[in-house]
Amino acid sequence: MWRQTIQARFSKLWAYLFTGSMILFSLFPVYWVLTVSLKSKRDSLSNPPLWLFEPVTSSYTKIWNHDTFKDTFFNSIIITLIGIALSLAIALPTAYALVRLRLRGKNLVGIWLILAYMLPEFLFVLPMFSLYQWTGLYDTHLGLALMYQVHVLPLSIWLLSSFFREINPAIDEAARIEGCSNWQILTRIYIPCTLPGLVATAILNAIWIWNELAIALGLTFSNAQTVTLGVTSFRGYAALDWGAMTAASIIAIIPMLLFAAVAQKHIVKGLTLGAVKG
Repeated sequence: MWRQTIQARFSKLWAYLFTGSMILFSLFPVYWVLTVSLKSKRDSLSNPPLWLFEPVTSSYTKIWNHDTFKDTFFNSIIITLIGIALSLAIALPTAYALVRLRLRGKNLVGIWLILAYMLPEFLFVLPMFSLYQWTGLYDTHLGLALMYQVHVLPLSIWLLSSFFREINPAIDEAARIEGCSNWQILTRIYIPCTLPGLVATAILNAIWIWNELAIALGLTFSNAQTVTLGVTSFRGYAALDWGAMTAASIIAIIPMLLFAAVAQKHIVKGLTLGAVKG
């Protein structure tokens, strides 16, 4: 009996050690960027690196007084909000139609969702570059948000479809007997019942849009550049401003960290929706 107790304790200890080491391993790059952003220019270039130093905030003051970075930061906020609104507005009725309506070619739509999600983002930029210039969507917030739908829309439809399948079809039949249309069933039953999943989908889309680089690099020039491009604005011809770049990187990841922390409960509920059935 005591051997089993000791083995159980050792197993639990190893599990804690392994989990803790993985957390430290994943957080170390963030810690390193943060420390460099708080070092003076001389300390950030020291070799070997300084582990003990006097922190300074001059890099953060510099980037926030940098007009280009501020513009890209607010551009990302606008583009992310537009992208989320577009993806949910299209994905909600599409997911409902694929799950509950009898449509021809539903299997082909499923294959398209997988292929569109797997293809590299920059593959779509090359053919759309000329079209965007011709239509006036090049270097605009709306144009970039529309282009992001190539990636976030298949993911949104796939996630929402899995959430909608967990709702009993008998609810649809009862609602139709009461005279509800498909749109009323979607807005009054499906959306409220799968709200955690809806929030989780929006958060995943926001994280991807905020961090995307390749499409923004190909379809923007100055007016709609995103924060990921704003971080690179501190790169010179023959030198890198490490303090400013690392400070800009920390500022760039803070909104998504706060967003995920506030909505953590919805993320967990959404991604586990329907995973356990009583």
